[in-house]
Amino acid sequence: MTNPENPRNKMLELKDKHGPVSPALLESVRQNNAAKAAIKKALAAGPLTVPEIAEAAALPTRTILWTVTAMRKYGSVVEDSTDGSYVRYALVAKDPR
Repeated sequence: MTNPENPRNKMLELKDKHGPVSPALLESVRQNNAAKAAIKKALAAGPLTVPEIAEAAALPTRTILWTVTAMRKYGSVVEDSTDGSYVRYALVAKDPR
Protein backbone atom coordinates (compact mmCIF):
# COMPACT_ATOMS: atom_id res chain seq x y z
CA MET A 1 0.00 0.00 0.00
CA THR A 2 1.35 3.44 -0.90
CA ASN A 3 1.59 6.27 1.57
CA PRO A 4 -0.53 9.24 0.37
CA GLU A 5 1.52 11.61 2.57
CA ASN A 6 4.71 10.80 0.68
CA PRO A 7 5.69 13.94 -1.32
CA ARG A 8 6.55 11.79 -4.35
CA ASN A 9 3.05 10.29 -4.33
CA LYS A 10 1.52 13.77 -4.08
CA MET A 11 3.61 14.94 -7.03
CA LEU A 12 2.56 11.93 -9.09
CA GLU A 13 -1.08 12.60 -8.22
CA LEU A 14 -0.75 16.25 -9.30
CA LYS A 15 1.01 15.21 -12.51
CA ASP A 16 -1.82 12.80 -13.31
CA LYS A 17 -4.42 15.47 -12.59
CA HIS A 18 -2.78 18.45 -14.35
CA GLY A 19 -0.35 16.89 -16.81
CA PRO A 20 3.41 17.36 -17.02
CA VAL A 21 5.21 20.57 -16.16
CA SER A 22 5.61 22.89 -19.13
CA PRO A 23 9.08 23.24 -20.65
CA ALA A 24 8.85 27.02 -20.14
CA LEU A 25 8.30 26.59 -16.40
CA LEU A 26 11.15 24.10 -16.14
CA GLU A 27 13.46 26.53 -17.96
CA SER A 28 12.41 29.38 -15.66
CA VAL A 29 13.18 27.27 -12.57
CA ARG A 30 16.53 26.25 -14.07
CA GLN A 31 17.45 29.91 -14.69
CA ASN A 32 16.38 30.94 -11.17
CA ASN A 33 18.42 28.14 -9.61
CA ALA A 34 21.44 29.10 -11.72
CA ALA A 35 21.09 32.76 -10.65
CA LYS A 36 20.90 31.77 -6.97
CA ALA A 37 23.99 29.58 -7.32
CA ALA A 38 25.91 32.40 -9.04
CA ILE A 39 24.90 34.87 -6.32
CA LYS A 40 25.97 32.49 -3.56
CA LYS A 41 29.30 31.93 -5.31
CA ALA A 42 29.86 35.70 -5.64
CA LEU A 43 28.90 36.36 -2.01
CA ALA A 44 31.19 33.60 -0.74
CA ALA A 45 34.05 36.10 -1.07
CA GLY A 46 32.26 38.59 1.18
CA PRO A 47 29.50 41.22 1.18
CA LEU A 48 28.74 42.86 -2.18
CA THR A 49 26.30 45.37 -3.65
CA VAL A 50 23.82 44.38 -6.36
CA PRO A 51 25.97 45.89 -9.16
CA GLU A 52 29.05 44.09 -7.81
CA ILE A 53 27.17 40.80 -7.65
CA ALA A 54 25.89 41.33 -11.21
CA GLU A 55 29.43 41.91 -12.45
CA ALA A 56 30.83 38.89 -10.58
CA ALA A 57 27.97 36.63 -11.69
CA ALA A 58 27.85 37.97 -15.26
CA LEU A 59 24.08 38.41 -15.00
CA PRO A 60 21.83 41.43 -15.55
CA THR A 61 21.44 43.73 -12.56
CA ARG A 62 17.65 43.31 -12.74
CA THR A 63 17.98 39.53 -12.36
CA ILE A 64 20.32 39.97 -9.40
CA LEU A 65 18.04 42.52 -7.72
CA TRP A 66 14.94 40.31 -7.91
CA THR A 67 16.80 37.15 -6.93
CA VAL A 68 18.58 38.80 -3.99
CA THR A 69 15.24 40.25 -2.84
CA ALA A 70 13.73 36.76 -2.80
CA MET A 71 16.80 35.27 -1.14
CA ARG A 72 16.63 37.96 1.54
CA LYS A 73 12.92 37.31 2.09
CA TYR A 74 13.56 33.61 2.63
CA GLY A 75 16.64 34.06 4.80
CA SER A 76 19.49 33.07 2.45
CA VAL A 77 21.11 36.52 2.43
CA VAL A 78 21.06 39.51 4.77
CA GLU A 79 21.79 43.20 4.47
CA ASP A 80 25.32 43.60 5.81
CA SER A 81 26.27 47.25 5.42
CA THR A 82 25.97 50.16 3.01
CA ASP A 83 28.28 51.58 0.38
CA GLY A 84 26.94 55.05 -0.36
CA SER A 85 23.35 54.49 -1.45
CA TYR A 86 23.92 50.78 -2.14
CA VAL A 87 23.26 47.99 0.34
CA ARG A 88 25.90 45.29 0.68
CA TYR A 89 24.47 41.78 0.94
CA ALA A 90 26.06 38.79 2.64
CA LEU A 91 25.27 35.12 2.92
CA VAL A 92 23.76 34.03 6.22
CA ALA A 93 25.95 31.82 8.37
CA LYS A 94 23.65 28.86 7.80
CA ASP A 95 21.24 28.89 4.84
CA PRO A 96 17.78 27.79 6.08
CA ARG A 97 17.00 26.17 2.71
